[in-house]
Amino acid sequence: MEIIDLTLQLQDGLKTFASHPKFTLLDQVTYEFSAPRYQPPCEGFASKLLIASDHGGTHVDAPSHFIKGGKDIHEVPLQQLIGPAVCIDVSEKARDAVIDSRMLASRCREQSVDIRPGDIVLLRAFPGRWGEPGFYEWQGINDDGAAWLQEKGIRVLGMDLPMVDEIGNPTRPVHMRMLGAEILLIENLVNLDQVAGRRFLFIGLPLNVKGATASPIRAIAIPGKEDALS
Repeated sequence: MEIIDLTLQLQDGLKTFASHPKFTLLDQVTYEFSAPRYQPPCEGFASKLLIASDHGGTHVDAPSHFIKGGKDIHEVPLQQLIGPAVCIDVSEKARDAVIDSRMLASRCREQSVDIRPGDIVLLRAFPGRWGEPGFYEWQGINDDGAAWLQEKGIRVLGMDLPMVDEIGNPTRPVHMRMLGAEILLIENLVNLDQVAGRRFLFIGLPLNVKGATASPIRAIAIPGKEDALS
């Protein structure tokens, strides 16, 4: 079975958005420190301390991220993040070109992509690798594009950018629209070139953290298995 990992690897010092803290990985217990408590052949144990934003790395936003009174991540149904998915490739656009309904409709026709009600839709917007020059200046999707996807009846929108919204728009219309409609948002996906124009089963489950506004996920695509749960 082919499994494609769509998850950015977390490592000490990783920072995925300017307003969120970096991921920190520290030694909590080392083999050397704990060894005196044990007898051979045991040489002690090691454990790490993780300090992370709920929006660190590849993550899914809960409605409460922008919607007051919206669901926190532990209240999001797990089945919403498991299901048939499709990836639309818009990475040939210019850096400052905003993804709108016309661009999405055109790319869907060119790539023979059919968006079905209940789909998880991923957008490949960046032509390079995560974090390369220009990554944080690459434009996302605007409200027109989000409304077009909402009308298609999608349940999740994911992108390979650090923020799905249009850069420079402080009203955050895509976050407000989608999260307000309980359409979840995933950011910082990777390897979308491997699923561009394809249908697949997507799985991206959050941590069960009470009260969090988002959660890192392990996002994977399984091509050819999109109907496995039907």
